[in-house]
Amino acid sequence: MLFGGARGKKQRGQEQGSDIQGLWMIPYADLMSTLVILFLGFYAYAQLKEQSPAYEKAMAGLQKELARTAEEKKLHETREKELEAAERIRKVMEKQKEAKVIVSAKKMQITFQAPVLFDSGQAELKASAAKLLDPVALALEDIPNAVVVEGHTDNRPVARGAPFKSNFELSALRAFAVIQFLTSKGLDSKRFSAFGYGEHRPVAGNETEENRSKNRRIELFVVREQ
Repeated sequence: MLFGGARGKKQRGQEQGSDIQGLWMIPYADLMSTLVILFLGFYAYAQLKEQSPAYEKAMAGLQKELARTAEEKKLHETREKELEAAERIRKVMEKQKEAKVIVSAKKMQITFQAPVLFDSGQAELKASAAKLLDPVALALEDIPNAVVVEGHTDNRPVARGAPFKSNFELSALRAFAVIQFLTSKGLDSKRFSAFGYGEHRPVAGNETEENRSKNRRIELFVVREQ
């Protein structure tokens, strides 16, 4: 009986030892999963480094999966939504060829040449401007970010008898007109700021009509979460 009891204890001890030794597989499996995700991230970088928005989206998804806190996860989810909104706007505008969309780490920039939104010397939106601004309003519904709208003109003085005293005033009123349209679609007006820079921030020289048309523009900046 004593022999059998000792033998049974030894067998149970061996079984318990096997169970304890097997515990190392749990952190090992977690480590392997993390390394797989890490290498997938490196692969995404290698494949998408020339397409920064696509790379950013891939990395945002990766960082969301690796987030340790609810705050970190929410931040990365917001970045994903920003990039999805930018992509929707880009696809619509590429078809119409009426706007340029640029995405960077700090902001999303949408540029409209003023003639597609306003008649020359006017601060009221054209009726046709709605088809260009509607997709912007829809995309902004999905993200809570602040939006800055800037108006710019060329260097030609305002016409005599015009309802504006200067290009500063014209550019500011155009920026306000865009904001009024977007808020009329239900967007919170607290999100928006307007600036009118007149002719003082050109993107091209004002020597030719082609370049002057580039300077007459409306720029929307969607400020990205940090």
